[in-house]
Amino acid sequence: MKKFLNIFFAALLFIILILLVIPMISVYLKTPMLLSGYSSSFTMQFNSWFVVLSLVLICICFLFYTYGKYWRKLLRVNLILSVLFFMAQIYFTTVMFSTAKKYNAKVSFSQGLKSSEEPVKPTETYSYLTIYNEVQHIDVFRPQTKSAVPVIPVILVHGGAFIEGNRTQVGSAANWFKDHGYMVFSIDYPLGKEDRHNWESAANSVVTSMGFIVKNSKKFNVNPNKIVLVGGSAGAALVMQADLGLRKGFAKSYDSPQPPVPAGVIAIYPPVSLSELWQKIDEKKNIDLKYAARKYLGGSPAEVPERYARLNLINQLSKGISPTFIIAGEIDHVVNVEATRKFVKKAEDLKLPVSYVEIPYGEHVFDANSNSIAGQIEWDKIEEFLKSNHLENWLKR
Repeated sequence: MKKFLNIFFAALLFIILILLVIPMISVYLKTPMLLSGYSSSFTMQFNSWFVVLSLVLICICFLFYTYGKYWRKLLRVNLILSVLFFMAQIYFTTVMFSTAKKYNAKVSFSQGLKSSEEPVKPTETYSYLTIYNEVQHIDVFRPQTKSAVPVIPVILVHGGAFIEGNRTQVGSAANWFKDHGYMVFSIDYPLGKEDRHNWESAANSVVTSMGFIVKNSKKFNVNPNKIVLVGGSAGAALVMQADLGLRKGFAKSYDSPQPPVPAGVIAIYPPVSLSELWQKIDEKKNIDLKYAARKYLGGSPAEVPERYARLNLINQLSKGISPTFIIAGEIDHVVNVEATRKFVKKAEDLKLPVSYVEIPYGEHVFDANSNSIAGQIEWDKIEEFLKSNHLENWLKR
């Protein structure tokens, strides 16, 4: 019985180690999405935990190898695999600390061992728009400390490939901005369907929510001229479309005042060119989201080229841009990071106020754990962006 248990646990440990080591190798090699994509997300979200786990596995495998009497070759293989897993975690963690140093971001290994906070609940909810016979809502998160003067409003725009998601998907963003004294708003917007393409209405809804805040600025005690837009994934594309669309005249408020351009835009892994993303999908280099693109735009780039041209943000920079912070993952298989780099390069050539951070080995949603090293880099740079653009008046000291 003892022999059977020893062999069973040795085999079980081998399976666990294989399931850990192979994904790490695939991430290191930056292999296609089905192999490395979600492994990378998991790795980047739990660097600190994985270092601790790898040390525990080395200790277990060493004890098995030292005192085990059966299946010695398997015990040796397990010890080697545990060392490989440990080395992989040390490498990825070192890369993340090097990235933090490159961008002058303050990070902590111990903070990476903390779990993310639960999203706060809104203090109130309003309807700001009715479109397609659907009411679009806006949640409000008021800072705990009341201010004697108007504070800076932040609008959060959720992701979901333009066809999924809702305003409750705020993650840690509402917590962070609320804790730093901002008045936070999280919005719904019309989602794309087979018979309803929201390529205009989604961005226009973002603009309408801005107008709603302008109209009610006294009620919310906010500065209507310092609206900050924040979005992730599809939401990141929408906040950039709202900014550039306001400047070029193709983004309109439906039933609220036309707002001023935003004072700042924070775009987290944005798809800046859906036509180039479609091409990457054809080349089998990105996850296939053509079904979402068809619901959003109504067809392929060949079928509705003018719509894809409108939403190619790389070509919409002629009228300038609000101060914009973009962060993306190096191996994002959901959006096209090459297009993001092209956008940033063009903005730099035009001397526009765009700052960019790229997370090595970062996959889509690499920041799901805000306490991870990647998450810490993101929020440190967001705070720096706000300060450098004089949008930090009410940051908590």
